[in-house]
Amino acid sequence: MTGLSLAALFAGGVCLQPLGNHLQALAATPAGWHAGQLDALAGSGGLLAALGGMRPALAGCFWLQADLAWEKQDPAATAALLQLTVAADDRPLYFWLNGARMLAYDLPAWEPLAVRRQRTDAHSRLALAFLEQGLRWHGPDAALWVEMANIHLRRTGDIESAARCYRLAAEAPHAPYYAARIHAELLRALGRNREACDWLQRQLPKLPADDPAACRDVVLARIRSLERELAAQ
Repeated sequence: MTGLSLAALFAGGVCLQPLGNHLQALAATPAGWHAGQLDALAGSGGLLAALGGMRPALAGCFWLQADLAWEKQDPAATAALLQLTVAADDRPLYFWLNGARMLAYDLPAWEPLAVRRQRTDAHSRLALAFLEQGLRWHGPDAALWVEMANIHLRRTGDIESAARCYRLAAEAPHAPYYAARIHAELLRALGRNREACDWLQRQLPKLPADDPAACRDVVLARIRSLERELAAQ
Protein backbone atom coordinates (compact mmCIF):
# COMPACT_ATOMS: atom_id res chain seq x y z
CA MET A 1 0.00 0.00 0.00
CA THR A 2 2.70 2.42 0.94
CA GLY A 3 5.70 1.07 -0.94
CA LEU A 4 7.54 0.82 2.37
CA SER A 5 7.79 -2.59 4.03
CA LEU A 6 8.64 -3.26 7.62
CA ALA A 7 11.60 -5.31 6.40
CA ALA A 8 13.12 -2.19 4.86
CA LEU A 9 12.44 -0.14 7.96
CA PHE A 10 14.00 -2.75 10.20
CA ALA A 11 17.07 -2.76 8.00
CA GLY A 12 17.33 1.01 7.85
CA GLY A 13 16.35 2.06 11.38
CA VAL A 14 18.34 1.00 14.41
CA CYS A 15 15.53 2.05 16.73
CA LEU A 16 13.31 -0.71 15.27
CA GLN A 17 15.77 -3.57 15.66
CA PRO A 18 14.94 -4.41 19.30
CA LEU A 19 11.32 -4.95 18.28
CA GLY A 20 12.16 -7.73 15.85
CA ASN A 21 12.15 -10.41 18.51
CA HIS A 22 8.59 -9.50 19.48
CA LEU A 23 7.00 -10.22 16.10
CA GLN A 24 5.31 -13.52 15.11
CA ALA A 25 3.03 -14.71 12.30
CA LEU A 26 -0.76 -14.25 12.64
CA ALA A 27 -3.53 -16.56 11.54
CA ALA A 28 -6.34 -14.17 12.45
CA THR A 29 -6.89 -10.55 13.40
CA PRO A 30 -6.14 -10.27 17.15
CA ALA A 31 -8.41 -8.48 19.58
CA GLY A 32 -8.01 -4.71 19.58
CA TRP A 33 -6.66 -4.50 16.04
CA HIS A 34 -8.36 -3.62 12.76
CA ALA A 35 -7.78 -5.57 9.59
CA GLY A 36 -6.66 -2.36 7.89
CA GLN A 37 -3.96 -1.86 10.49
CA LEU A 38 -2.58 -5.33 9.99
CA ASP A 39 -2.69 -4.92 6.22
CA ALA A 40 -0.68 -1.73 6.58
CA LEU A 41 1.86 -3.54 8.74
CA ALA A 42 2.27 -6.42 6.29
CA GLY A 43 5.89 -6.79 5.20
CA SER A 44 7.41 -8.90 2.48
CA GLY A 45 7.29 -11.93 4.80
CA GLY A 46 3.55 -11.69 5.39
CA LEU A 47 1.33 -10.37 8.14
CA LEU A 48 3.06 -9.28 11.35
CA ALA A 49 1.84 -10.05 14.81
CA ALA A 50 0.02 -8.02 17.38
CA LEU A 51 2.67 -6.34 19.49
CA GLY A 52 0.82 -6.01 22.77
CA GLY A 53 2.81 -3.65 24.94
CA MET A 54 5.27 -3.01 22.09
CA ARG A 55 2.71 -1.16 19.97
CA PRO A 56 3.52 2.30 21.39
CA ALA A 57 7.25 1.69 20.89
CA LEU A 58 6.83 0.62 17.28
CA ALA A 59 4.48 3.52 16.56
CA GLY A 60 6.97 5.91 18.15
CA CYS A 61 9.72 4.61 15.90
CA PHE A 62 7.58 5.05 12.80
CA TRP A 63 6.67 8.55 13.96
CA LEU A 64 10.36 9.38 14.33
CA GLN A 65 10.98 8.12 10.80
CA ALA A 66 8.03 10.20 9.56
CA ASP A 67 9.50 13.26 11.27
CA LEU A 68 12.84 12.64 9.55
CA ALA A 69 11.07 12.32 6.19
CA TRP A 70 9.22 15.56 7.00
CA GLU A 71 12.53 17.32 7.67
CA LYS A 72 13.75 16.14 4.26
CA GLN A 73 10.50 17.42 2.69
CA ASP A 74 9.75 14.01 1.22
CA PRO A 75 5.95 13.91 0.82
CA ALA A 76 5.63 10.27 -0.26
CA ALA A 77 7.74 8.93 2.57
CA THR A 78 6.07 11.22 5.11
CA ALA A 79 2.57 10.07 4.11
CA ALA A 80 3.60 6.39 4.04
CA LEU A 81 5.26 6.54 7.45
CA LEU A 82 2.26 8.31 8.96
CA GLN A 83 0.15 5.40 7.79
CA LEU A 84 2.53 2.94 9.40
CA THR A 85 2.52 4.97 12.62
CA VAL A 86 -1.24 4.77 13.07
CA ALA A 87 -1.30 1.19 11.85
CA ALA A 88 1.09 0.29 14.66
CA ASP A 89 -0.96 2.16 17.26
CA ASP A 90 -4.19 3.96 16.37
CA ARG A 91 -4.98 5.05 19.94
CA PRO A 92 -3.03 8.33 20.43
CA LEU A 93 -4.89 11.33 19.03
CA TYR A 94 -1.52 13.05 18.69
CA PHE A 95 -0.62 10.91 15.66
CA TRP A 96 -3.92 11.55 13.89
CA LEU A 97 -4.08 15.31 14.52
CA ASN A 98 -0.46 16.16 13.82
CA GLY A 99 -0.27 13.74 10.92
CA ALA A 100 -3.27 15.41 9.29
CA ARG A 101 -1.67 18.82 9.80
CA MET A 102 1.50 17.65 8.07
CA LEU A 103 -0.53 16.40 5.12
CA ALA A 104 -2.83 19.41 4.82
CA TYR A 105 -0.48 22.30 5.56
CA ASP A 106 3.15 21.21 5.23
CA LEU A 107 3.16 19.01 2.15
CA PRO A 108 1.61 21.67 -0.14
CA ALA A 109 4.27 24.17 0.94
CA TRP A 110 6.93 21.89 -0.50
CA GLU A 111 5.38 21.94 -3.97
CA PRO A 112 6.58 24.24 -6.80
CA LEU A 113 4.49 27.41 -7.06
CA ALA A 114 3.19 26.40 -10.49
CA VAL A 115 1.36 23.36 -9.11
CA ARG A 116 0.87 24.34 -5.48
CA ARG A 117 -2.83 25.17 -5.76
CA GLN A 118 -3.65 21.89 -7.47
CA ARG A 119 -1.51 19.89 -5.06
CA THR A 120 -2.98 21.71 -2.07
CA ASP A 121 -6.38 20.29 -3.01
CA ALA A 122 -4.90 16.81 -3.35
CA HIS A 123 -3.07 17.01 -0.03
CA SER A 124 -6.21 18.34 1.66
CA ARG A 125 -8.16 15.33 0.42
CA LEU A 126 -5.37 13.09 1.68
CA ALA A 127 -5.50 14.72 5.13
CA LEU A 128 -9.30 14.42 5.29
CA ALA A 129 -9.12 10.76 4.30
CA PHE A 130 -6.50 10.23 7.01
CA LEU A 131 -8.84 11.76 9.61
CA GLU A 132 -11.79 9.72 8.36
CA GLN A 133 -9.61 6.67 8.84
CA GLY A 134 -8.93 7.93 12.36
CA LEU A 135 -12.66 8.07 13.06
CA ARG A 136 -13.03 4.47 11.90
CA TRP A 137 -10.04 3.10 13.80
CA HIS A 138 -9.79 5.36 16.84
CA GLY A 139 -13.52 5.96 17.20
CA PRO A 140 -15.62 9.16 17.13
CA ASP A 141 -13.81 12.04 18.78
CA ALA A 142 -14.61 15.74 18.80
CA ALA A 143 -10.98 16.69 18.17
CA LEU A 144 -10.89 14.69 14.92
CA TRP A 145 -14.12 16.31 13.69
CA VAL A 146 -12.79 19.78 14.60
CA GLU A 147 -9.58 19.09 12.68
CA MET A 148 -11.57 18.07 9.62
CA ALA A 149 -13.71 21.20 9.93
CA ASN A 150 -10.65 23.42 10.08
CA ILE A 151 -9.13 21.81 6.99
CA HIS A 152 -12.36 22.53 5.14
CA LEU A 153 -12.30 26.14 6.33
CA ARG A 154 -8.61 26.84 5.74
CA ARG A 155 -7.87 24.66 2.74
CA THR A 156 -10.87 23.49 0.73
CA GLY A 157 -13.09 26.50 1.40
CA ASP A 158 -16.07 24.17 1.79
CA ILE A 159 -18.13 25.95 4.46
CA GLU A 160 -20.98 23.44 4.16
CA SER A 161 -18.67 20.56 5.05
CA ALA A 162 -17.01 22.60 7.78
CA ALA A 163 -20.42 23.29 9.35
CA ARG A 164 -21.29 19.59 9.21
CA CYS A 165 -18.01 18.60 10.87
CA TYR A 166 -18.45 21.17 13.63
CA ARG A 167 -21.95 19.85 14.28
CA LEU A 168 -20.60 16.32 14.56
CA ALA A 169 -17.87 17.59 16.86
CA ALA A 170 -20.46 19.33 19.04
CA GLU A 171 -22.48 16.13 19.25
CA ALA A 172 -19.52 13.96 20.21
CA PRO A 173 -18.80 13.03 23.84
CA HIS A 174 -16.83 15.61 25.81
CA ALA A 175 -17.13 18.14 22.99
CA PRO A 176 -15.72 21.62 23.55
CA TYR A 177 -18.40 24.27 23.91
CA TYR A 178 -17.00 26.33 21.06
CA ALA A 179 -17.84 23.62 18.49
CA ALA A 180 -21.57 24.32 18.83
CA ARG A 181 -21.03 28.09 18.58
CA ILE A 182 -18.89 27.81 15.45
CA HIS A 183 -21.43 25.48 13.85
CA ALA A 184 -24.08 28.17 14.35
CA GLU A 185 -21.83 30.89 12.91
CA LEU A 186 -21.15 28.79 9.82
CA LEU A 187 -24.88 28.18 9.35
CA ARG A 188 -25.30 31.94 9.57
CA ALA A 189 -22.58 32.44 6.94
CA LEU A 190 -24.50 30.05 4.70
CA GLY A 191 -27.66 32.14 5.12
CA ARG A 192 -29.39 29.47 7.23
CA ASN A 193 -30.37 31.78 10.08
CA ARG A 194 -33.46 29.86 11.19
CA GLU A 195 -31.43 26.68 11.47
CA ALA A 196 -28.69 28.54 13.38
CA CYS A 197 -31.20 30.05 15.80
CA ASP A 198 -32.93 26.72 16.43
CA TRP A 199 -29.57 25.04 17.00
CA LEU A 200 -28.45 27.61 19.56
CA GLN A 201 -31.79 27.47 21.34
CA ARG A 202 -31.31 23.72 21.76
CA GLN A 203 -27.78 24.23 23.05
CA LEU A 204 -28.60 26.94 25.59
CA PRO A 205 -30.07 24.65 28.31
CA LYS A 206 -26.88 22.57 28.20
CA LEU A 207 -24.60 25.52 28.98
CA PRO A 208 -23.69 26.02 32.66
CA ALA A 209 -23.86 29.63 33.79
CA ASP A 210 -20.84 29.21 36.07
CA ASP A 211 -18.43 27.93 33.38
CA PRO A 212 -16.75 30.76 31.42
CA ALA A 213 -15.88 28.37 28.58
CA ALA A 214 -19.57 27.77 27.95
CA CYS A 215 -20.07 31.47 27.04
CA ARG A 216 -23.75 31.22 27.90
CA ASP A 217 -24.25 34.99 27.71
CA VAL A 218 -22.62 35.08 24.28
CA VAL A 219 -24.89 32.31 23.01
CA LEU A 220 -27.96 34.06 24.41
CA ALA A 221 -26.94 37.30 22.70
CA ARG A 222 -26.52 35.49 19.39
CA ILE A 223 -29.96 33.94 19.75
CA ARG A 224 -31.50 37.37 20.35
CA SER A 225 -29.66 38.78 17.34
CA LEU A 226 -30.83 35.96 15.10
CA GLU A 227 -34.40 36.33 16.35
CA ARG A 228 -34.34 40.03 15.42
CA GLU A 229 -32.98 39.28 11.97
CA LEU A 230 -35.61 36.61 11.40
CA ALA A 231 -38.40 38.93 12.59
CA ALA A 232 -37.26 41.61 10.16
CA GLN A 233 -37.44 39.33 7.16
